[in-house]
Amino acid sequence: MGPIERILIGLALVAVLLGLRLATRRFRLPAPPLLLPLVAVLLWCVLGNITRPAGMQWLGAMDELATAYALIALLAWLALECPEALGWWRPTAKILRDLLSLGLSALATVLVLQRLANLNLVGLVTTSAVLTAVIGLAAQETLKDLFAGIELQLDPPFREGDWISVGEENGVVESLHLMSTRLRRKDGSTVNLPNNTVADNPMRRFSQHEPVGNCFAIALGYEIPPARARQLLLRVMADNPLVLVDPAPEVLIMSYEDSLIRYELQASQQGPSEGDRMRLRSELLEQIWYALERQGWELPYPVRELKRRQRQRDPAHPTGVDASLTAQLLQRSWLFAQLDPEQVNRLAPEVRCLRFGSGETIVGEGEEGDALFQVVDGEVEVFKADGSPLGRSVAVLGRDQIFGEMTVCTGEPRTATVRARGECVLLEVERDDFMPLVEDDAGVLDALAAIVGQRRSELEKLSSPDAARRQTSILERMRDLFGIQVD
Repeated sequence: MGPIERILIGLALVAVLLGLRLATRRFRLPAPPLLLPLVAVLLWCVLGNITRPAGMQWLGAMDELATAYALIALLAWLALECPEALGWWRPTAKILRDLLSLGLSALATVLVLQRLANLNLVGLVTTSAVLTAVIGLAAQETLKDLFAGIELQLDPPFREGDWISVGEENGVVESLHLMSTRLRRKDGSTVNLPNNTVADNPMRRFSQHEPVGNCFAIALGYEIPPARARQLLLRVMADNPLVLVDPAPEVLIMSYEDSLIRYELQASQQGPSEGDRMRLRSELLEQIWYALERQGWELPYPVRELKRRQRQRDPAHPTGVDASLTAQLLQRSWLFAQLDPEQVNRLAPEVRCLRFGSGETIVGEGEEGDALFQVVDGEVEVFKADGSPLGRSVAVLGRDQIFGEMTVCTGEPRTATVRARGECVLLEVERDDFMPLVEDDAGVLDALAAIVGQRRSELEKLSSPDAARRQTSILERMRDLFGIQVD
């Protein structure tokens, strides 16, 4: 066969291989091996017409060995991987496929070298006791890893994608090979652990298809009653959309110590990634800090105080200033800007200023409530339930905007979930805060009903008659809530 014919046949084989690769992508089958077949085609084209000098017969073994290895790889792909992907039979353990390929490759190597290079490898190994002993001693660790790999494949304690911890190493299992197991650490680096090490050491495992527990501890002061502390910690975990409902989060009292009570928190999440678990833990600890601050509590210090310590509030917190600033903040909103300034000044001392951390749930859809909120700093995001953990985002509210006013005016449940979008500062005005104003002047209800009714009518684009009916309905509900009788 001439060189031109060999090149044309080689190009045709390459085209077939590439076409096969494209076809497997289309039908979502495992990709066929390309490297070995391409090397075999190249060697066949280059070495096929070279005249071999005397004593250089082994040159002919190169292209035949490459061809044999390529055929074995293609046969393994066609006979094992493709039927498994099509569901014709259960998947074969990867290490058994590797052993089969290795055995066939070794057999092909012995036959080709014996035929073309006159090398009797079988006789050389079997007749040399010294060589056999040397190979056996040198391969002790290798054989241990090999047999451990077979054991791990036949009775696998983990699967690819699981998170495992072996000794001082931990990470997500990327692959299991003949001799080693490859892990990807949380920093993105990879490490190859000998299979003997993996099989002989105690192992922790988190499956990617099962809930993963996230356990950590936090210390709180003795001034916080344990029952209320547990209630607050459970509420923070339940409000985080990444914490699974089943199994339910838990808070346990671990110990009483010199200046603190130590609690253990157990939250479950989906996915075994160590990075995801650390991020959720960090998020929960941040949200716990904000929840404690809103209650006027703080984390304990490992010191003994002999006198009452004056709390210093963060200068960025609006309640660090007198109530006149709170009144000014209220009057910047669409709701309180239309009330009499004297009424707003009377309301301001009763208003609370709260801070929320990123991702914290401020109100939940369907919950009962008796307070409205005004954004002082930062942003909040409004979500409607759609079956997903977070829900569908419908709006982002910024500075001076108000939410929750319909719950205060009508007593209806919350119609959406609102979460902090980064750190934010809010003013909270409860329904009872309006009571002193209503007792002095029942006309405050008429003003509030008119303002809220007009706002809702504009948002819902109601006609004038419908807007009037909406305002009347709001006013009637407010009178019922505040206990105002009309003659």
